Amino acid sequence: MKEIINQLFEIEKKVSDHKLDMLERNLQRIAHQLEEMGYQVVNPIGTRYDERDASVEANILNPNAKTITRVLKPVIYATENGNYTLLQKGVVIVE
Repeated sequence: MKEIINQLFEIEKKVSDHKLDMLERNLQRIAHQLEEMGYQVVNPIGTRYDERDASVEANILNPNAKTITRVLKPVIYATENGNYTLLQKGVVIVE
């Protein structure tokens, strides 16, 4: 399932980059279905990077940088016994 979610994440980024609003509704429906199946996909773009955050692996391009500027892979959580567990760490770039 991680591979499917990662591919959907890439499609969402490309749709957003190229202003293809006509696909947005379909992607939102897929995201809703994933949530119904117990998955939570988090895109941390634009958030403040904290080295204590165990949910992301960061490539830091500037040692003084504090903001996540690119997300190569999203953070994925899955529900197990009513609790969310980390299924995939996000891979991010901090600039």
